[in-house]
Amino acid sequence: GPVTGERMWVELLIGGLGLAIPAGLVWRAYRTSMDLEQRLAAGDATLLNDDRFTVDRVTLGPPGTHLIEDVQFVVAAPPSGQEGEHHG
Repeated sequence: GPVTGERMWVELLIGGLGLAIPAGLVWRAYRTSMDLEQRLAAGDATLLNDDRFTVDRVTLGPPGTHLIEDVQFVVAAPPSGQEGEHHG
């Protein structure tokens, strides 16, 4: 009767909560990853100071790239004459 129906809802609720927590963690990790991708694509230098991300090593680079441990990034100044221009 109605007791089994109620119990089913309780189990669904518990199961839903059990799924919601890892789903939320996955979603958060996915959002962080997308944020990182966009900022990398934009060349965002503030990433180097962001608490969420630490640069461990560069594993993907153009052919001929040498892997250097403890990478120190230097932000190069933009070439003169390019100020005020945005190429999207």
